Amino acid sequence: MNNPISQIESKVIQSLDSGVIVIDPTGVVLIINPSAIKHLKVSPTLLVKGTNLFELEQLSFFRDIYDELINAEVISRREITVEDNNETFTIGLTATLLREEGYVQGAVFLFTDLTEIKRLQHETELNRQLAQIGELTAGIVHEFRNPLGVISGMAELVLEKVSDKPDLAQKIQIIINETNYLNLLVSQFLSFAKPQEVNIQKNLVDYILQRALLLCNHLISKYDVKVKVEEIPKELHFVYADSEKVAQALANIIRNGIEVQSNEENKEIKISIRKMNEYIVFRIEDNGPGLPKKLKKNELFKPFVSLKKGGTGLGLSIVHRIVTIHNGFVNCGDKSPKGAFFEIAIPQNPSEKSYHSDIYPNIE
Repeated sequence: MNNPISQIESKVIQSLDSGVIVIDPTGVVLIINPSAIKHLKVSPTLLVKGTNLFELEQLSFFRDIYDELINAEVISRREITVEDNNETFTIGLTATLLREEGYVQGAVFLFTDLTEIKRLQHETELNRQLAQIGELTAGIVHEFRNPLGVISGMAELVLEKVSDKPDLAQKIQIIINETNYLNLLVSQFLSFAKPQEVNIQKNLVDYILQRALLLCNHLISKYDVKVKVEEIPKELHFVYADSEKVAQALANIIRNGIEVQSNEENKEIKISIRKMNEYIVFRIEDNGPGLPKKLKKNELFKPFVSLKKGGTGLGLSIVHRIVTIHNGFVNCGDKSPKGAFFEIAIPQNPSEKSYHSDIYPNIE
């Protein structure tokens, strides 16, 4: 006859939202609940009762935790980042060693998925940084802009006077180029300083795309880049958004994609539209060198992190801010066999409350 208390305990474990795994000293799974499969993002057929947990490569951290438990007895609230097939997520884990009459009988692991919490923490920190930049900008932008305009204007006048002196003209052109760069930096700072208000209206998706391409037209011509826009699905012809701000966000990504291909032979920007749940997803692909290996995806959207030499490091931060005020999200990654992609997701209908939960393994 089964022990009724054991039946109750089993039902409780199976119904818990937290993942539970109990193993013997060799790593063989004795008890496992459905939430463990969900939080670890593994196939239900891969991790079952009787599986040796220590032999699963993507879950090798359990062996390390168990070895640590032999001396520690208990490990509480450990955050563990798990990477598998380009997917990254974070779990919070507590582990306890099982002993009976002084002998080790195994261990109990209790854990939950912290990915969404970490994403929210990241967004809060990023928004705090952006707010600080905005406050700083408000105080200095006018102090910079007026002198820059004077320097640039005077340099252009002098350049006209020395057109017959190539060496001197070249030096003056450097002054003009540098003041133009500083003016660009100040302008992007100003984007943070201004209160972000959106004018949500029903817009043609094609209009937003063409507006973004128009903003990048000079670079497309300069670098002779081929732009390929896939046909927009009929059901995605319209989106409720601030057309100018979304176009600016797309233009920032397209501009980056063009500039990182400056030394490539097959220069191309590919743009496509698709639907994911209640979002319209704009995807921009390039044939450049791909994302920097030393940076995590979420770091790319922090202020002053640039993908290209001479960049201000604010373009993608502005993208993140625009998308956030639309209740959307961003994603990025390397493209096979070469290049990178960036995706901007905007709710198609703002009347639907849209709160994403890291559909993509990033960014957050």
